[in-house]
Amino acid sequence: RCEKKIRAAKRATRSELSVSGGEWQKHGYAYDPKVLSADGLGDDIERISAKDVSVEEFIERFERPCRPCVITDAMDGWAANTEWTYDKLRAKFGRHKFKVGSDDDGYAVRLKFNHIHHYVNDPAHMRDDSPLYIFDGSFGDKEGSQPLLKDYDVPKYFKEDLFRHVGEKRRPPYRWVVIGPPRSGSSVHVDPLATSAWNALVSGHKRWALYPPSAGLTKPDLKPKGIGLDGESVTWFQRMYPKTRGKEWTEVRGFPKPMDCVQMPGEIMYVPDGWWHAVLNLDHTVAVTQNVVTTARFPKAWRMTKRGRPKMSAQWLKKLRTARPDLAAVADAQPRRAEESAGEKTSSSSSSSSSEESSDTEPDTDPA
Repeated sequence: RCEKKIRAAKRATRSELSVSGGEWQKHGYAYDPKVLSADGLGDDIERISAKDVSVEEFIERFERPCRPCVITDAMDGWAANTEWTYDKLRAKFGRHKFKVGSDDDGYAVRLKFNHIHHYVNDPAHMRDDSPLYIFDGSFGDKEGSQPLLKDYDVPKYFKEDLFRHVGEKRRPPYRWVVIGPPRSGSSVHVDPLATSAWNALVSGHKRWALYPPSAGLTKPDLKPKGIGLDGESVTWFQRMYPKTRGKEWTEVRGFPKPMDCVQMPGEIMYVPDGWWHAVLNLDHTVAVTQNVVTTARFPKAWRMTKRGRPKMSAQWLKKLRTARPDLAAVADAQPRRAEESAGEKTSSSSSSSSSEESSDTEPDTDPA
């Protein structure tokens, strides 16, 4: 029965691949040690300690200039550090269904954690090129998984969450529990509505590649047709990432090389709005991630939300007039049709993993 459920989930999330025909393993990535190797990767992202850097300093050094960083010493004391192991999660949440992807109509595909536990411990399934993994944006809203919220704290730099003024039911998905085996991950994307993201890694290692918004990159630049990209992170890292380090990319087209980083357990990655980024899990990983809008990054988020979600933006502005009149004034002062940079797109969809993340019926959005 467990195997039947797993195969059904595979068929639903990747209908173009034959499960029985072995197409989930057609690239043979599981047999290629280079796929998960971090040898020769740069360590290009600045690391800071939450013990040494104040909120005010963080805003000036990273938020305002739109600079990514890796934060250490910000997860001390989290219950998640000891409670979020596969075995403990299975004991507590074995019967709860977590989202592992979306079907062709955009509806959530879910599996019980018991079945996911079986999947990641089955050597045959772990030969999948891009395995199923949990990317659940509703865990905090469902009774069966809500206790996970008590196991971590929002880091001090991200306590301000301006979308909260919209209300929990109206705001877009913004927090995800992310549990994935090697070779799962998020293909290259920009987070929607000019949100920034923080990603806290409880266990395992994540490989990141980031591209700055100043480069003016677009989806066709980073996800061109005709080179066999299938929406999976592992395929993107194998086929497209090397091109972004080559002469054609840097010298002929004038684009920057990626900023590389391997995130370690206990570290939090901060990705400011507008940065293209891709993530590959190098081993079994457990993480929690949230998208956020803060005062320092509000103007662009307001422009993007007004264009992309006009009804929601009207509700947001109404609430800000009471809660944050200073920001309401900023919103009012912006032209009706602000001049947008090349990087300001309203699209909130591109691939985010083996499981493209969304609410149950919304268009797919892309967490980090």
